Amino acid sequence: RGYATKALRHFLADLPPLGLRYVELTCNTDNAASRRVIEVNGGVYVEHFSPPNMVGGGESIRFRIALGAAANDVGGMR
Repeated sequence: RGYATKALRHFLADLPPLGLRYVELTCNTDNAASRRVIEVNGGVYVEHFSPPNMVGGGESIRFRIALGAAANDVGGMR
């Protein structure tokens, strides 16, 4: 039904006034649904990493979503 995609889109829309250039989001590598939600909302792959065991361990993926003026830069990484 797209609820998570819409929720993230609305959340991201509220962030530009804070002056952030980007946000980073993570999900487990085996969580295809979360990965899709992030990617549909402009998430760009940054890296695979292993979080500490105290926060669940395993393998995760980090994404970056550019905000505001940074969204107009190539990849939002300038």
